[in-house]
Amino acid sequence: MLAAIRTLFSSEDRQPDPVCFLAGHDQRLKPIQDALTPFGLRGEIFASLPAMLEAAAERNPDLVFLDLTLSVARCHEAIAALSALPKRGAIQLVSPSEAHSYEQVCAIGQLRLAGEQKNLKMMPALQPPYPADAVKKTVQELGLRRDEAGRPKVTLAQALENNWLELWYQPKIDLASKRLSGAEGLIRVRHPKHGIIFPDQFLPGASEESMLALTEKVILAALHDWEELAGNGVPLKLAVNTPVSALVKLPIAQMLREERPRAAHWPGLILEVTEDEIVKDIEVANDVANELRAHQCTLAIDDFGAGYSSLARLRQLPFSELKIDRAYVTACDHDRTNADVVEVIVELAQRFGLKTVAEGIETTHESHKLQGIGCNVGQGYLFAKPMDKAKFMSLLRRRTVADPADLAREALGQPLPPLRLNARP
Repeated sequence: MLAAIRTLFSSEDRQPDPVCFLAGHDQRLKPIQDALTPFGLRGEIFASLPAMLEAAAERNPDLVFLDLTLSVARCHEAIAALSALPKRGAIQLVSPSEAHSYEQVCAIGQLRLAGEQKNLKMMPALQPPYPADAVKKTVQELGLRRDEAGRPKVTLAQALENNWLELWYQPKIDLASKRLSGAEGLIRVRHPKHGIIFPDQFLPGASEESMLALTEKVILAALHDWEELAGNGVPLKLAVNTPVSALVKLPIAQMLREERPRAAHWPGLILEVTEDEIVKDIEVANDVANELRAHQCTLAIDDFGAGYSSLARLRQLPFSELKIDRAYVTACDHDRTNADVVEVIVELAQRFGLKTVAEGIETTHESHKLQGIGCNVGQGYLFAKPMDKAKFMSLLRRRTVADPADLAREALGQPLPPLRLNARP
């Protein structure tokens, strides 16, 4: 059962850790960084605003501490750039002195007004000696703490019973054309009190009965959502995570036969199963996979490279994609070991005529590297985080996606990189 639960976790499926940046002088900001630690937050200090903004373009921060000693003019530039990111975080100005001069009061007021006019949450300015209680108040007000005591207690059984489950979608991007090529469905709980809850908070401890009920709900939701999403003129192929046990214990072929879209251009459904799970009973899985293929449903091997099997053995199955494990995608642009592993996987997949999907892409450098070695599809926070169906439909209606890195660089007047997710046909 633990393996089945792990199968339903995508690399993007866990509650993301809050991103906290501190821009300014290390010695002045170190007490603030230390005050964040008890809440499970890791504040990253940047000595210059350009370095911080470059990082912010790739990892949208939830909270930014701006040291006013970096100059008020540059802080105005930073606020403009941060407001261009798709996720607008909060900004806390860090004052250089305990007592403010008239000029400092005016500068702080102007910066806060500029941020608020750009729909940024501007926190009260911190003044030395930067008491931990003031930082604690900011963390609590923004709801950023990640300790276990603050987690809501919600079970999968409760979510199923109360119909709190939603299928969210994360775009999959063709790395060559920079266009949408599909989407992965990821489960979320929308709790009436606690808001959105991630699977790592409600899946652990779930019974097999609840896991099968969840899998059935996810597959049916993807089948029913497809026509609504395709109504925007983009008939994407959807993928969902599935425990291998569900291939045998659920009537998936019947579900497909009865519930699948009837449109002639329906591209089919992809069931993502993990490498280590599928090889445990490859003969049975092969029988089921062949039956599903008759209903335009194929398998993708998720987290490839994390298990102990070989592509030659998995080739017995009628699967269409290899999803490269996030552990090898991370830093593949400069980590020689990760780069070598990814190159081997892509080469093997090409030899067998399979599509490769890199999950967990977070930087433009990783994306460029993957594209350069021939990886077909990318997925990760660089392009878009998982979003509810309404937001995903809005994205499809626009038919373009704005790259957050591009937006921030444009705001700073910097040249755009070759990667353009919002490229038009």
